[in-house]
Amino acid sequence: MTITIAADMETYSEIVQVEEFDTEQERELILRCQEKDSAAMGTLIVQYQHWVYNIAYGLLGHREDAQDTTQDVFLSVWQNIHKFQFRSRFSTWLYKIVKNKCLNVIDQKKRRKTDPMEIDDTQPWVPLDTVTPEQEVLRTEQTEILHAALGKLKESYRTILILRELRELSYEEIAEILNCTLGRVKSRLHEARKALRQELERIDW
Repeated sequence: MTITIAADMETYSEIVQVEEFDTEQERELILRCQEKDSAAMGTLIVQYQHWVYNIAYGLLGHREDAQDTTQDVFLSVWQNIHKFQFRSRFSTWLYKIVKNKCLNVIDQKKRRKTDPMEIDDTQPWVPLDTVTPEQEVLRTEQTEILHAALGKLKESYRTILILRELRELSYEEIAEILNCTLGRVKSRLHEARKALRQELERIDW
């Protein structure tokens, strides 16, 4: 199967998200994918492509890398979806694939002695419904400044900021994805916001 992302990645921030499936609809769709129903896989891609791309872009900071990674993620999903056993949410299983693919890209860039967090100001950051100083910068068009700061954070901080501030996941969802307690999620998020604020201050935002 050839995986093709239906929408232009450059316009993802302006796309209205499709109606989400309920649990039973998603389960039926996954079961069809496990039977190698390519039409079902196409529907799954449409449902999750925006979600996957934004996480990849947040971790990689580069539009083309995020687009390539999104393609790679869905190819991997198609090849491995038979291994999904409904023991966790599908989004949790999918997130782990996205994260691993992104880490592979970052490792490859490091081996080539290039910066894994290239700044790309052609892709606007998704606005947030928040008011704290470090979150306010995410609403602005200063994408270059934001990614310069994010690029200096350790991976665990960058990840939790993306999950909470960009993807607006609940603490419970983040705890499931990161396999940690709610208390750890809250403390790590506090640490990550503080670290981001400090980096923004260093670059005179």
